[in-house]
Amino acid sequence: MSTREKYREEIREVIDTAVRNHATAFNQGYCFDSVISDEDDKIRIVIKFSNKIDDVWPEAITELRRISFNLRCTPLLVGERTRKHEIQDGVVYTRGDVAAINLHTLRQMLEERILPYIRTRKGGIYVKLDCQLLRKQREARNLSRGDVAGEVGVSRRAIYEYERGMMNPTVEIALRLEELLEIKLIEPINPLKFDSTAQDDSPISEQEKPTQLSQEVVLMFSRLGLDSTITSVAPFDMVTSIHDNVVLSCLRQNVKLIDEPRLIFLAKLSEVLKEHPAIITSEQLGTKSKDGIPVVSIKELMSIQNPNELISLIQERRGT
Repeated sequence: MSTREKYREEIREVIDTAVRNHATAFNQGYCFDSVISDEDDKIRIVIKFSNKIDDVWPEAITELRRISFNLRCTPLLVGERTRKHEIQDGVVYTRGDVAAINLHTLRQMLEERILPYIRTRKGGIYVKLDCQLLRKQREARNLSRGDVAGEVGVSRRAIYEYERGMMNPTVEIALRLEELLEIKLIEPINPLKFDSTAQDDSPISEQEKPTQLSQEVVLMFSRLGLDSTITSVAPFDMVTSIHDNVVLSCLRQNVKLIDEPRLIFLAKLSEVLKEHPAIITSEQLGTKSKDGIPVVSIKELMSIQNPNELISLIQERRGT
């Protein structure tokens, strides 16, 4: 067994042990390898695994971020090395605004609910402070921002930004603050928490430019008041938000040309996230489903008058 295969076996063991609800598929060339959701749907993660996180293409990270936002999930990179160094346990790195951790840290978070405390960014290693407690404790001791700044060795402006939560201190400065104010200020970092403000505004890449079929479908969904996102390296070609629902669509002129592993993965991740998979085709409808995924024709889409009709049609053909 190769090193890569051993690592993937270890990944599967961690995920299988920590969560029941996941869809995982390697060797597919997608921008993610696994989707995880806990039983009460509080954790929804889309993960890309790569032993060296810097080997993940920036375009793939951009799409990972974009897809995750549309699925109301948190994007995450998991690996063991950067280009130059090993990824340390309990430390959160960042690549393309996506959090990156090693497998041990993922295991700790999923199995033991132990969160990391340290984040690396360009220029150093930082921690998150309880900014309200910092200000409250400083005022309780009748210390000015200048007093605190002088004691810990930073500017008055830095203390102001720490108290606003707009800047994070280095580990050394945070420990000095805790020692000075005699209180615990460092807070854990939760890279699994969904950020509802993290919508990606990156321009669509050449690979994501709409085909004629996808343009038609986007226009039809737009007519129903729905927003759609085109994808290029995912097990689906389009993500469409419908109120609290999401439709993950494969768009094909010929339904028979969709490979089975892709559909199996799409069906499983739709089940995990409780979303709606669909195959949309411009050909004459010969079947109402393929590998358990509803098939909808362009002609049928044209007759749909509101989003609820689309959801009902998909649910009926999926048997839910």
